[in-house]
Amino acid sequence: MAIIHTIGSEGFDTLSAALDRLDPDFKRMLVEHGYAELIARPKLALKHRELVTVAVLSAMGNADSALKYHASGMLNTGWSAEELLETVLHTSVYAGIPLAIAGIRIVLSMLTERGIEVKHRELQAARESTLRESHLAQLLRSQHEQIDSLPVEIREVFTEVAYGAALDGPALSLKDRQLATLAIALAKENQWSAVRLHLKACAQVGWTRGELTEVLIQLTGYIGWPLVLPVTRIALEVFDEIAREHPSDGAIRSEWSEPVEARDTRTPAGRRSALAVPKDVADLSPLVARYLEEMGSTTSRFDSIEEARASRLSDIACLTCLARNADADVLAAHVKAALSLGASRQDVVDAILKALPHAGVLAVQYGFNVASKVFGTIDATERAEIQTS
Repeated sequence: MAIIHTIGSEGFDTLSAALDRLDPDFKRMLVEHGYAELIARPKLALKHRELVTVAVLSAMGNADSALKYHASGMLNTGWSAEELLETVLHTSVYAGIPLAIAGIRIVLSMLTERGIEVKHRELQAARESTLRESHLAQLLRSQHEQIDSLPVEIREVFTEVAYGAALDGPALSLKDRQLATLAIALAKENQWSAVRLHLKACAQVGWTRGELTEVLIQLTGYIGWPLVLPVTRIALEVFDEIAREHPSDGAIRSEWSEPVEARDTRTPAGRRSALAVPKDVADLSPLVARYLEEMGSTTSRFDSIEEARASRLSDIACLTCLARNADADVLAAHVKAALSLGASRQDVVDAILKALPHAGVLAVQYGFNVASKVFGTIDATERAEIQTS
């Protein structure tokens, strides 16, 4: 139990007392014999267990209290606030920006409660690796089945935008970021080709077979045995392949750490971001704003207002299909953006209705609820302006 208090006592003591009241056996089975023994296993450092846990919980998007607890646990086990934020931001590439934003809100709330101010440092030294020229880039390009099936020009754009953004953040090392990526791929369920890819990538950047196995064992407590068991077969295949390629070295170390010049990450002039982000998000953190702005500017470039408006309406339909609480603010931002670009309210309604055959009536109802709040806010603002004029 002492190891749990190393992660953090606040929040855990309340949960422990509640479980005790419900049934002492439940507490012993779940906490003492389950969770505590799991994270006390020696082959993966507690610090990296917390990295994995925060990445998984951020990607799941449905365990706010647990994410807040383990976000604090990352700080308590030696990570900086910048590294914590970067871990949550990293989920944006693989799980979507709405989930990343929701996670950032939780993290920043915890940091405020602890009186921690985040100071974002610009890296002047060369970054650990670059996706474009590294052997890891070649691995990602050559072994990802879905990418290989795309036309060359699309494959190049996808690799640069998705994996480039994913691996090029300044706060986390490439090795730590790759471990977080594996955890996120596991959390997204049934993404076996991605799991295979990132298991091998983890080995390439220096994670050992024992450490990667511990990640699988730990995640049984978060995503469940039924999802982890199929991954064990994939892991064995990857480990066997590595053993054949490197028979004298079971713990492969990366030889791909050549330094490169740090790139200018400012948004190029003349590019319109493809992401409509809630207005308050840019105020959360300079790192958040820069990361999301860069992703948006590299994914699309609109030559006209009409193209930008059509893109916003398509995004509204997509976000309606997801119908997650974590997406509500971003969906509202897209509705506002579409209206500001000249879309009518009927255009917004039609975009939401396009989700009906794909996601069902509950998703459409969710979209209408979000849009109605936006319409109501606009109406209230207009009435106030009329009264003051």
